[in-house]
Amino acid sequence: MDEIYEQLRSIIADRLDANIQREEITLDAPLLEDGLGLDSIMVVALITLMEETFHFEFADDELDLGMMANLRTLGAFVAAKQAQQQSEPV
Repeated sequence: MDEIYEQLRSIIADRLDANIQREEITLDAPLLEDGLGLDSIMVVALITLMEETFHFEFADDELDLGMMANLRTLGAFVAAKQAQQQSEPV
């Protein structure tokens, strides 16, 4: 999980145009308006960057802001998607 968290921190701090420092992105810091301040445009960009980085696509029914509450919930979502991909037949 630590690797997933670090990749997510890198996406948010280095690739999003959000002016957020890596140190600000703790596991439990809220990602949206009341926390780090990601707005709807940044969330769309984050989703796109996550799809590129982790090589999966969000299904329409997975686009829930609850999973973007903080880095911990977002990381758990990514880990679950990766596990699902590994268990699917090729």
